[in-house]
Amino acid sequence: MTEIIASTKTEFAIDPDILELLPDQGCVELQRDAAGKVHHFHTHPVDEILVIIKGALKFWCEDGMRIVGPGDTIKLPAGTLHQSEALEGGAIYAIATRPPAVASTGN
Repeated sequence: MTEIIASTKTEFAIDPDILELLPDQGCVELQRDAAGKVHHFHTHPVDEILVIIKGALKFWCEDGMRIVGPGDTIKLPAGTLHQSEALEGGAIYAIATRPPAVASTGN
């Protein structure tokens, strides 16, 4: 059964970095990974942007491995091979995907 719960709250604070991820039409995914969760090496056919909100990830890409934490942004062009592992305490991050950017031809 559908339930609608009325609220008096009329405004929510959204971090500007998260708001910036929203496409003209679509959504941003909020991801929670428990400590030790691994997203094994993979690619996407779309550009992907991650903003770390809480916790930390061990992140691998063509530039090697880095530890990323709150406030860090990862921009992955379509086709980029990458892997992540949530560190102790897990991680929460926002993910947005977009069609690959079209390179300008100068015409």
